[in-house]
Order: sequence, then C-alpha cells, then structure tokens
Amino acid sequence: MAGSLIAMNKTSIFLWVLVICFFLSACVGQDTQLLPLPSNTPKPPNTVIPKPTQTPIAIATSTPSYPLKKVFLDYTTGGYHTPYELYYADYGMEGWSTLVLYTDGQLIIPGKTFQQKILPKEEIDQLFSQLETLGFFSLTQDKLYDFGNQEPPRIYDGTTYCVVTAGERKQNLCAYEPHESFLAPEMKNVLQFLNNYQIKGMTPYFPDRILLWARKGRSPYVENLPENAVLWNENFPTLETPDEKILYAEGDDAKEIFALFDNKVSTIVISQNNVEYTVSIDIVLPHEQLQLQP
Repeated sequence: MAGSLIAMNKTSIFLWVLVICFFLSACVGQDTQLLPLPSNTPKPPNTVIPKPTQTPIAIATSTPSYPLKKVFLDYTTGGYHTPYELYYADYGMEGWSTLVLYTDGQLIIPGKTFQQKILPKEEIDQLFSQLETLGFFSLTQDKLYDFGNQEPPRIYDGTTYCVVTAGERKQNLCAYEPHESFLAPEMKNVLQFLNNYQIKGMTPYFPDRILLWARKGRSPYVENLPENAVLWNENFPTLETPDEKILYAEGDDAKEIFALFDNKVSTIVISQNNVEYTVSIDIVLPHEQLQLQP
C-alpha cells in the first residue's frame, strides 16, 4: 500500500545551501582520512554554519503507525549540520549513524548507497567479541584521553565519533577528533575497526522513510547537476515552492522516489509542470524518530 507524503515549508534554508554542497561532496568523496578514524564518514564543513533559530512545531513523533527499531550497536558521526536535522527528534545528540546494528540482527551501513544484512547470532557474537578484544568495554569516558600535565586544548568546533552498545554489554563512548593525539589507543583501534568493518553478503538497503530538500530552479551552489531533468510523478504531492521546502515520504512512495535518484543518496534535477527543481534526498533509518513541521 502506498505510503503517505507530507509537504513542509522550511524557514531560513538559505543558510543551508552551502551545507548541501558539503553534504553531497561528503557522500561522494568518502576516502578522506580523519584520525585513524572513519574514512567513510562525512567530514564537517570548514566554516561554522549558524544553527536555525526556529524549532520545528512537532505534529508527530515519526508516523504513529511506524514501529521504530531498537538499536544494539550504533556508530555515529556528529559535529556538522544538514538542512534535515531539525526534523529529527534526537537533533543535537551523538550524530548520524555510520554503522548501525538492530536487535533483530539487521545491520545497515550508510553511504552514497546504503547496504544491509541480517546478521545471524554467530556473526553478532563475533562482532562484539572483536570489540571486547580491542578493549572497548574496559574503557570509560573519563579515561578516554591522556592530556598529561597540560590542560585540554580549547576547541569549539570539530567532529565527534560515538560508539553506543545496548544489552548486557552496554557502553557509550565518544571521541573528539581535535583531541586525537590524546586519545586512548584502544578507542583509536575500535574506531579504525568499525571504519574498516566488512562482511560478506551485504545487499542494497531500500528505505521506507525519506526526507527531500527541494529548491526551485537549478541551484548555483550545487556542482555537476545532471543535464537532464527527471519527470516527477503527478501522483506525488507537488514540489511547487517559491524558494525551498522539505518533503517527507514513507512506504511505497519513499521507495518509488528513491528509485528516481537511482537508489543513491544524491542530488538531481526534477521537472514538474515544465518547472525544474534541485532536489536532494536523506534516508531516515529505522530507529530515527522524526518531528515533522506542517
């Protein structure tokens, strides 16, 4: 059954246009090295992007019928901003998932293309055993750095990498990229392990919830836009907007729209009623709770 689609006006998105450029380049250029840390995670912009001053009016915490999944392990990256963040109920928390394992065994690894696999118990046990061998469960946040006799450097902008586990071996540790030279070797090894984590049998993940950022016309701030526009399905709510807006889609609508993007996180040009729009896509993961603005 086709899912529902909600259109939402977004204020002050002009501040985000440069972020969109970053967001796209982060998805494409995923081989940047940070610490011995994630080479496949987005890198924050070089300039500080002001946060919006208006908080969305919550009309729903996700869709009432949508069953949020419980997380078993979540490896996240934070410290940068996107046009979508105000629509997430956990905006401002650890960050965006780089690798997430759910209690039902589903593993999702985001990227330009999202990959997934249902892990059997043996592979889950092996994953947690490797984390234990690396010393993850023996670490504590207050002992994560060794600054010696000097004061911690005062840095107010940087990337944060968090690893959170649930269940019997519950743990929550966050590493701050600007303090990498003081970071415990065990945590460096854990992050490097998760960054390079590979497993056979991964298949494409097709989301059942997405957010779209639509801007009227061809955005001058996005490089290498496709020459040809994709035709918008008239069964979907209109993209029409005088400037920019955010769209939310779920169910079959989300899958069909994702196919317009060639099942990749990207930006394309969509044509509706002979008007072109620059449209970017954001995948909402099964555990992420939304707060939608009318």
